[in-house]
Amino acid sequence: MKQLNPYQFYELGAKLHGLFDNRTQNRVADMFAPLTEAQTLLDGFIKGDPFALDTSKADANRLLAKISSIFNRYFIDQTSKQLKASTGEDRIDPHELAMIYSLLEKFEHALAAELNRSPTYVAGKIGIYSTYDLIENAHQVFSKNLLEAIPTSAQNEFDNAGRTLAFGLGTAATMHMLRAIEIALKTYYELFAGQATAKNERNYAAYLKKLGTLADEEENEFRPDKRVVQMLTQIKDHYRNPLITPDTNISIEQATSLFGIASALISLMAEQIGSRQQKKGKGSSKPVAPGPVSAIEEDDEMYEFRISQAG
Repeated sequence: MKQLNPYQFYELGAKLHGLFDNRTQNRVADMFAPLTEAQTLLDGFIKGDPFALDTSKADANRLLAKISSIFNRYFIDQTSKQLKASTGEDRIDPHELAMIYSLLEKFEHALAAELNRSPTYVAGKIGIYSTYDLIENAHQVFSKNLLEAIPTSAQNEFDNAGRTLAFGLGTAATMHMLRAIEIALKTYYELFAGQATAKNERNYAAYLKKLGTLADEEENEFRPDKRVVQMLTQIKDHYRNPLITPDTNISIEQATSLFGIASALISLMAEQIGSRQQKKGKGSSKPVAPGPVSAIEEDDEMYEFRISQAG
């Protein structure tokens, strides 16, 4: 997906019609810039900037060929193939400009027909979130120091959640947010239960039950945050479990609410992960949970979204 800059269309039209500016009165000396700018912009459109032309491409090529032909005739020395200076009151043949205008009209009609059915949409603001940030930078809802403790795959899922949320796809956005939560949850679970245990209990309900038990062990100084357990339970009951039923749909309002909850939950988990990793890096003498603390390794099997095991 690529963001379009609508101003490019205005600029193309302005430069093409600038060839017929009465102020130049078709003087060759005044036509260098208009011809050069028109060629550059039209060539960019033909090459796919801002998007690839389809049915109007043939007309665009014919128009570009005619503009280039006139430019070469008046500004390129045919012997040396170098630019030549044009001075005096020499004027471009009116017939040549009429040909350009005719080809321009054909291109504009073809472009209008193509753009009329082009898949271009406007996505409105969702809640307090800007459309651009949801589509391009949803993971930046997390602070920079926390991003280091959030697996890249979880950030990617959160970006996908932002994009689908921006286009009003509540259920799809929820699925991506749940995947982001579960990927981060695996890393969080390993922090307390160990990596080996995590591989044997690849199940949301099992993770939640174990974290709840560990959070209640008050004799342990380092234990899961009870707020994390509570939020995971809330998400399981209100979002994850209902999605087992095929006819369940999540509204855009519900998905927007989950976006805030999910970002807060992942942030809480990332804070503890980052804090623990820093302490280990400094050689802390405090007890360390069994098993290595790590984000998802590239060679580790991807944590599946087991919706059928919502529990």
